[in-house]
Amino acid sequence: MEKISNCNIKRNKKLLVSDIIKYYETRGYTLIDADAYGMTLKKGSRWGSISSPNPLNWRTTVKLDIVKVERMDYNLFARYKFSSLGQFLSTNTKIYFQKETEAFNEAMLHFKVNTDEIEKIGNEASTENIQNMFSALAVGVLVAILLIFGLKIYLTHDLSVMTCSALTLLSIIFCYYIINQVRHKTNTI
Repeated sequence: MEKISNCNIKRNKKLLVSDIIKYYETRGYTLIDADAYGMTLKKGSRWGSISSPNPLNWRTTVKLDIVKVERMDYNLFARYKFSSLGQFLSTNTKIYFQKETEAFNEAMLHFKVNTDEIEKIGNEASTENIQNMFSALAVGVLVAILLIFGLKIYLTHDLSVMTCSALTLLSIIFCYYIINQVRHKTNTI
């Protein structure tokens, strides 16, 4: 998922760059690349994106462009790339992504940011993702059992273990997708 954030800052460039680096370091990001026109920062890892239901551990890359408008007047463009590889995005996860992008503007414009609120939303998203996974597991296994028994009634030969396993896995993934879609629609109404 990709989000873009921008703001206009009237500040000395050295002080601005120092503030930007300080903000992202306190948020757990590491500076990967920097030049006269911007910087790239990274947080998390691919393994965290795949294995963790907590969006705080997911890989996030920020490409920050600093565009000079006039003397001591800069436009900041931050392009956030949240890696949600292997995850279906819950409502709280999307709220976390939005708050993460808005926090940068707040920090640069008003010198304040409520990191505890962002962490709390990230942990709530993790809890919601875990609940969705367990719900999908229970319903998916039940659907798979019904499918397997239904197929055994109508087919003359037995189903292989691989076929039953594949049906179970697909049922769980399908139920996980449906549960996230239903909860997303109920929360947006």
